[in-house]
Amino acid sequence: MLIALLISARILATFSFSDDEFDLVCVQAVRILALWRHGDRAPQYPYVNDKFTEEDWKRIGSGIGQLTYTGVKQHITLGESIRERYVKSGFLPESFDKDVIQFRSTNRNRTILSAEANFLGMYPNEGRVKLPITVPKNYGDDCINNVMCKCNRRDLLQKMARELEEYKEVMDDSDTISLFSKLSEITGETVNAENFWRIPDTLRCEKKNFPYVFGQINPWYSRELMETMELLNTKINRFTSGLYRSRNINGLDISKEIKKLRAGPLLSDIIRRMTQKLNCLNQESRSSRMICSQNIRKLKYHAYSSHDMTLYSLLTSLDLQDLTSSEIGGWPTYASSLFIELFVRKSDKLPFFRVIYRNPSSSLPSEFLNITPLIPKCHGLSHCSFKTFENIHNDSFRRMQSILINVIVTLIVGFSFGIDTNDDIPSELELIFVHTIWRHGDRSQEGHLNNDPVDPTKWIEGGGGYGQLTPMGMEQQYKLGKKLRDRYVSTGFLHNFYDSQQVYIRSTDVNRTINSAISNMLGMFSSSSFRPGVDYPDIEGWPRGFMPVPIHSSGPPSEDCVASAFCSCKRRNALLDIAHKGEQFQKFINSENYTNITSQVSELFNTTFTFDNLWQVHDAIMIQLIHFREIVYNQTWYSDEFFQNLDDLERPSKAFVSGLFDPPIVDGINVRKEILKTRGGPLINDISDRMRTMSQCKHVPEKCDVYHKNLKYYAYSTHDHTVFALLAVLGLEAVVAGEERYGEWPDYASDILVELFQNDTDRSFYFRVLYQKNTFSEFEVVTPLIHGCGSRQFCNIKVFEDRAKEFRPDRPMKEFCEILPGEDSRVNRWIKNVFQSPDRSTANNFKWYLSVLVSAVLSVVDVEVSDLVGVLVDSNHTEPVTEGVSLEVLLAYKIHKPLREWNLRDDGHLGFSGLNLDAVGSQMSGLSVDLDLLVEESFLKRTRTY
Repeated sequence: MLIALLISARILATFSFSDDEFDLVCVQAVRILALWRHGDRAPQYPYVNDKFTEEDWKRIGSGIGQLTYTGVKQHITLGESIRERYVKSGFLPESFDKDVIQFRSTNRNRTILSAEANFLGMYPNEGRVKLPITVPKNYGDDCINNVMCKCNRRDLLQKMARELEEYKEVMDDSDTISLFSKLSEITGETVNAENFWRIPDTLRCEKKNFPYVFGQINPWYSRELMETMELLNTKINRFTSGLYRSRNINGLDISKEIKKLRAGPLLSDIIRRMTQKLNCLNQESRSSRMICSQNIRKLKYHAYSSHDMTLYSLLTSLDLQDLTSSEIGGWPTYASSLFIELFVRKSDKLPFFRVIYRNPSSSLPSEFLNITPLIPKCHGLSHCSFKTFENIHNDSFRRMQSILINVIVTLIVGFSFGIDTNDDIPSELELIFVHTIWRHGDRSQEGHLNNDPVDPTKWIEGGGGYGQLTPMGMEQQYKLGKKLRDRYVSTGFLHNFYDSQQVYIRSTDVNRTINSAISNMLGMFSSSSFRPGVDYPDIEGWPRGFMPVPIHSSGPPSEDCVASAFCSCKRRNALLDIAHKGEQFQKFINSENYTNITSQVSELFNTTFTFDNLWQVHDAIMIQLIHFREIVYNQTWYSDEFFQNLDDLERPSKAFVSGLFDPPIVDGINVRKEILKTRGGPLINDISDRMRTMSQCKHVPEKCDVYHKNLKYYAYSTHDHTVFALLAVLGLEAVVAGEERYGEWPDYASDILVELFQNDTDRSFYFRVLYQKNTFSEFEVVTPLIHGCGSRQFCNIKVFEDRAKEFRPDRPMKEFCEILPGEDSRVNRWIKNVFQSPDRSTANNFKWYLSVLVSAVLSVVDVEVSDLVGVLVDSNHTEPVTEGVSLEVLLAYKIHKPLREWNLRDDGHLGFSGLNLDAVGSQMSGLSVDLDLLVEESFLKRTRTY
């Protein structure tokens, strides 16, 4: 049946540009996603009694586990077929271009050599061209291309799956037990379910490559025995792939979770690459403008040289796991390949994809088969909507962040946060409140430049003028509103209509943020369920289902320090002046790139540009590339390289203005922390205070006022710098664009969700933070990245409150901003004042000890309080520090020796292996530590007060 389906599907397998409806823009499992299995290889793990040796395999290849000569030929042939399909058709260039074609391989010789052989087939006349192949350093850490990467979570799930009856039914069967026993005797080693695959794999390789002597060397071998092994091997392979019929254990879908961990990282990488390409083509988001470099624009073919399990995991994610059922072991054969081709329909520019499969051992009449019609969600279509591909990913594989893949998951007992996805909320958790903080949508440029290529009269969208929300921006916010409706209205958390007691919307007093809030509410609450005459006028001409939602503001942006991280603040400006004296910033402004770019743009636009105002040029060009691309491209000074250099300079500039200095101490002041207090501090504390109030209302409802008793949703419509400031105080600034683009600010319609939950079991409160990069992305849980949350999706509310306290302005913000940083802000003066305090009565207070010692010691090393447990131990010896050591000696010791552990004695005093600090209290007033010197010696990382 499947063969017949494949034959019927081959009608569009021929690659051609003559299709009237479709115009191919990318073929790669991304821009032609080519994903293949390596070629024929030697066995990886021969059994103990195996008669074939390493030397035997070296005669036909490179040795045990390596590619054979046959495997090399298979990939040269595949490369020739790829050349015929994509090069000769004109899609790929006749000569190899590393900017157009990329290869990635796992860190295994057989996949690397397969990629090189494949390249020889694609470009046979390239001479001595060295193929650049991306190869991750560690095979075990490559979860994109290696489904068996290190993953404690997957291992635990597999262990749990072994408790399923269908698994036990196979493994406990008398025939299976008998087979394992027989093979153990033959091979000379104990054969079990975990290592069984090695036996048929070894025999299969040997019989294929040494057919004439194989039977003589292995007289015990029989066809019937091999068929029995292959049948069992196929069953085990399907179990390994998560293909269980009975999926649930304590409500957990084991099959889905295993498939997610195996295919999720690869599928996410494919989606990311395809989305980048589409964004680049559509120019509909700031992320596309920022990342749409020449590299992305030119790249058309990306190949993954991989393994059978990786290829099979991708087929499984598409519900095509039976496609290879006739193959040995049920997995794709050597040199099998998949191609995901990305199209844009000419009539409406909508994206489509199709999946092409090539099986070199197949007898089907078509070499490349279009298997798209076999994908259940494509409903028989030869070209399937790209949205379907996104849905396949989002439905099953969202939340695949590498930092969570290696989390050791606890069994689902009680209140466990182990196995999670975005919407997997434990039954004992009740959502009680939501904060959302979004950036406005696409806008016109902020202002006019001298020699500006775009005339001001051209900015007519969204009411006309500079800095206004465009129709594109309105659409982005409308889409975000629809997502929020799906998340909170459709699920019943909020009413199906706007309820002023449940929802409060706050915006900065700026047109684009106000209009963004209006557009967002239109997506969230414009509904046919609204009641004419009750929710809106029942009159002719009034848009049906539209109810105006009030948008509140708190004065001019210069005075609204909660919703605007750029409110007027003398203290912040003074702190930035101090920070600019630091080595990191000085190195930046004295760099060759900084000098060249600022000089060039200053000359081009007849204005002096520095780090302070360079953003105006970057902002203008970036936005013009969306709305007036041809005008910009016609400028003699413009090139992709020019904008890339400008972009590379703008990112660190934004990081600096946000306060992200490293090291954070300049001139004895923790400028990083102090600047963040003035930027993200007011907002995180506004959120924290409201969550605390809502928590108290749940604890004692009778004391809760009517307003807070009903309120459930609070939104801030704001700017990129404000969204970034909140992420920064949470330690999440890297989620915007990754470490490689550190400092980049959030895209249009990016959004942070802060959800508050109560546990019905212990009545405690937990929070969860999610982030959406733009309207092309899905919300992803980022709570596990917050320090103190221990990689959990749901984190105790105290962690959030502690973060808020750490960055809380010392006084009311208006007053705080008037106080310039002085001696009160200097680390060394603060510590000396504490030590020299005349109040000796505090010496018996544990909190006083903690504040003194932790502040002093942490000021010379970056250590978190959660790490301080036990005793201080010399890194070179096992003996603890002995009694009689003065505090000066302890601090001097700390400077040169790593802090291991603290000890809280039974009497409530803090000590080091029995050391009574009361005894050394008299020495405290004489303590003198030159912390400025420590800064110069790079010992001083940051200070904290607890």
